[in-house]
Amino acid sequence: MVWYEQIFRAFIRSLEAKSVTTLEEVGAVHLRQHLSELKRAGLSSETVFRVWAAQRCAFGFWHREGLLSKNPMEQVERPRRERVLIRPFTPEQVNKLLAAPDVKTTRGLRDRALMMLMMDSGLRVSEATSLEADRIDWLNCSVTVMGKGRKERTVPFSATTAQALLEYARARSQGRVQSPQIFLGRTGKPIERTLVRKLMVRYGKLAGIEGVRVSPHTLRHTFAVFYVRNGGDSFSLQEILGHSTLEMTRRYVHLARRDLSEQHKKFSPVQALAGRALADASRVML
Repeated sequence: MVWYEQIFRAFIRSLEAKSVTTLEEVGAVHLRQHLSELKRAGLSSETVFRVWAAQRCAFGFWHREGLLSKNPMEQVERPRRERVLIRPFTPEQVNKLLAAPDVKTTRGLRDRALMMLMMDSGLRVSEATSLEADRIDWLNCSVTVMGKGRKERTVPFSATTAQALLEYARARSQGRVQSPQIFLGRTGKPIERTLVRKLMVRYGKLAGIEGVRVSPHTLRHTFAVFYVRNGGDSFSLQEILGHSTLEMTRRYVHLARRDLSEQHKKFSPVQALAGRALADASRVML
């Protein structure tokens, strides 16, 4: 809801600059201009697409409710999406990130457990922050979450993550608990997604992580790439991640294979032997 409020506030400012003050005055040209302004401001194609989708949903609703005589979004072309997979963390970066929280505090235990769960299960940040404590199956090491489209799914996690969750759960029970969600803030209410993103950026700086975006979504991408790299199949990955189609899952498979190819170039035994032979030949010539 906060994100929708932000994008429509920006849209209203854009309209006010053009002296447009009522819904009925909004035309397709204004909507196109706003999307162009977002592109020039440096926003990603994915963000621009999401703004377009939100506007299409809102104007469609207003038209159906009779607040608009016509829907100007019907004349606004769908913006092009350039899907770019986020670079995953390396194993070393993951270890450094998970070691960054101060586990002598409840907040540190919470943050470590939250990042471990997302890294170990591929959960979206919204799914992790809305996870209720009684939806954790401690015996079978799995969580049941509500994903996109109100689709419920059960996702497994490791015994190591279970231990981190238990340590946090014990500390959590000693503080203020005012919500059923497992991950709570200082007031005892669910931690917000925006705070999780900010915390991860801070932990990334503490860990000295560079060259990769430190975010909850990067944890999800990293899980997917590691899963495929370690022999996981695309169909089970699709189910774990909650994708409605195999399209996005195939991207992870492609990225993992490309990563393996790059690793092979670095560590190919034949290439290494060829390099040594070339070096020996050079020494003989000298």
